Amino acid sequence: MSFLKSALAMFLLLAASAVACTAAAQATGKAVFRVTGQDPAPESSLASGERFFLRIDYESDIPVRFQAAAWRQEVLQEDAFINPAPPYPAGSGEALLWIGFAKPVRIDEVRITAFDLEWQELSTLSVPMTMTWGEPTTVAPHSPAEWVAPLQKHHRQVFDTALDPLPQKPDPLFDIFLLISIISLPCYVAVQLRMLLRYQGTWRWYAAAPLLPIMPLGLYSLIGLGMQSSYWIIFLTRYFPVALVYLGIVWLVKWFKAKTDRSAFSSQ
Repeated sequence: MSFLKSALAMFLLLAASAVACTAAAQATGKAVFRVTGQDPAPESSLASGERFFLRIDYESDIPVRFQAAAWRQEVLQEDAFINPAPPYPAGSGEALLWIGFAKPVRIDEVRITAFDLEWQELSTLSVPMTMTWGEPTTVAPHSPAEWVAPLQKHHRQVFDTALDPLPQKPDPLFDIFLLISIISLPCYVAVQLRMLLRYQGTWRWYAAAPLLPIMPLGLYSLIGLGMQSSYWIIFLTRYFPVALVYLGIVWLVKWFKAKTDRSAFSSQ
């Protein structure tokens, strides 16, 4: 019984630490921004292939990306070409966004979204406006405002120094695996505790096996020698689904053995 109490105490401590670390790791930052410049002014017309520029003032406690999207009557215009979204540094600063179309189109809204480094959405700003792109033969060429060129230069510098100059949003399979990892945490805790409480003898030791890699790593981290929190979270998100599958296999083997023993006993 002392083994069970010690195992449960250690398990609950590590589970609470894992939950706290996971919550801290998943906490998102805060980004506040506003549009301080538009070129050309709303209600203007551009030739197909030209860009509509937006200047953003922002304050953020983490590095932040900005991306604009064009809408018409609540329908996203997916054929727009937009700026790449390198991570601007934390703090306060300016960012440049643009939207353009290669064919004639009319929009009535621009939505600007701020993302963190992992493409998690921080905030969105809707800017109602009317902009039209027409045939180059019917629309006079537009000369960008004076503030556009300096911000373009700054944008290229941010882009060139970014760790991921061509960022891609996570693959859908990554999102599915992350969801499975999150769901597996409470499931594993519930199954692990239930099996430790209900199983006896050798089966309890089999059920306690998933605790073996967690305990030394947890102690290693708690006494100040261990992994950074990011590595700890990465390990746990990958370990809990595997541990849950292992416990499922133990339960299945035990159930099959009990069924076989009952069949053998009834046949005698």
